[in-house]
Amino acid sequence: MKAIPTQHRPIRPAVSGRSSATATPGASVPQKRQPPPIRSQVAIPLTPARESPDATLAKNLVVARQAASLTQHQLAAAALVSRATVAQIETGCSDPRLSTIVDLARALGVPPFFLLVGSEEVDVLIGMPAALLARPLHVPSGELERMQRLIRSGMLKDRVRAARIGAAAVAAAGRGTQAATVSAAIFSAIQPEGVGVGTVLGELAESHRGGH
Repeated sequence: MKAIPTQHRPIRPAVSGRSSATATPGASVPQKRQPPPIRSQVAIPLTPARESPDATLAKNLVVARQAASLTQHQLAAAALVSRATVAQIETGCSDPRLSTIVDLARALGVPPFFLLVGSEEVDVLIGMPAALLARPLHVPSGELERMQRLIRSGMLKDRVRAARIGAAAVAAAGRGTQAATVSAAIFSAIQPEGVGVGTVLGELAESHRGGH
């Protein structure tokens, strides 16, 4: 028997990116699209936001508790609050009452405002000694004695009068910005000799906020 000759079809090269179907003669081969070049981004410096009171309290409480070598259970027992309350405050997930902050501070042996001071307040306190020397506030002794008498009465209206005397002294010295006036008034209603300290603290706080 004679062998039947087999017909061979020419094998065409496969075109990349197409199916196994035969490419059309003369058609252009599609090129793979390249991704756009990555442009370098310049970082824009941002002014750091002031820390929230909850975050400040949380950090300060953790630091104070550990410095006092107390566990959460021990601090809670000393402050007559639950351990869950201490844990929630330390994670910043709580908005505690003022009385709770006072109780925790008392258990830690520090004034309550120590648990609320942040970087801004610390900067103000650091600058206070130099500012007191550079810009002392003179209050006549007669006015100081008058403020003392008003405070000793124990009546709120007399404390307000003492505060007004202190605020007037600040204005007379040409330093009557709102922050200085308010701060000096608060100090005057507590301890008249502290009117100068209150004035400086108010001025430094206002300056520090203006710098930001």
